[in-house]
Amino acid sequence: MKTITCIAALFLTGMTFAQNTFGDIIGTFVTPDKKEGVFGAFVITSRGDQVFKAVTDEDGRFRISAVPAGSYKVYFIFEGDTTYAPEMVEVAPDGYGNTGIVAQANVNELDVFEVIAGPPSLRLGVTPEVKLTAKDIKHMSVKFDAKQMVTAISSDVKLSNDGELIFRGARKGDVINYIDGVKMTDVQNVPSAALGYIMVYSGAIPAKYGDTTGGVVVMETLSYFDLLREYNNRP
Repeated sequence: MKTITCIAALFLTGMTFAQNTFGDIIGTFVTPDKKEGVFGAFVITSRGDQVFKAVTDEDGRFRISAVPAGSYKVYFIFEGDTTYAPEMVEVAPDGYGNTGIVAQANVNELDVFEVIAGPPSLRLGVTPEVKLTAKDIKHMSVKFDAKQMVTAISSDVKLSNDGELIFRGARKGDVINYIDGVKMTDVQNVPSAALGYIMVYSGAIPAKYGDTTGGVVVMETLSYFDLLREYNNRP
């Protein structure tokens, strides 16, 4: 009986490991004539409420790390223009998906739509979430102060003289902080080396995070699988 129990436990452990594996998305973003890479473009993809980002280097290359296995649509934002990768990217567990070389869309090639009837519908007050990954946090000069990191990544958030966060004109200190799903009434400092990511919502807050007129700061610490993957990918 003990043998059967051990085998079942090992089987369930293997299933859990398989369900928690991650991969990377890599590729290169180049100018419309494909002669040189585009430096400083934002590379973005998402899965549900999670948004994953990276910035291209001087050669136009990028890597979005710790992306759950699956299919992703990737797009690039540079100087106000958006370019979509032509194909969906498949990310394998403990592997990577590759967009290949994506050329920046020429402004003249962007689609033009004609409004046939009625005014366009507007989504007012919608502000996309901003996310810092573990790699971003590692290189921040204010990584030891969570509130300073929040203000550094979102222009919608200010820090008052007495150390309270102010979200887009809301009341001082009106913020909800979640750490690994646990709700806090103020932004807490977590050792930067333990953080997997920080996500800041200053508008269009998902209902699952509760009712607030200010903002939400979501922190997730690194899991065993994150640390194992980092160890396996070391140089």
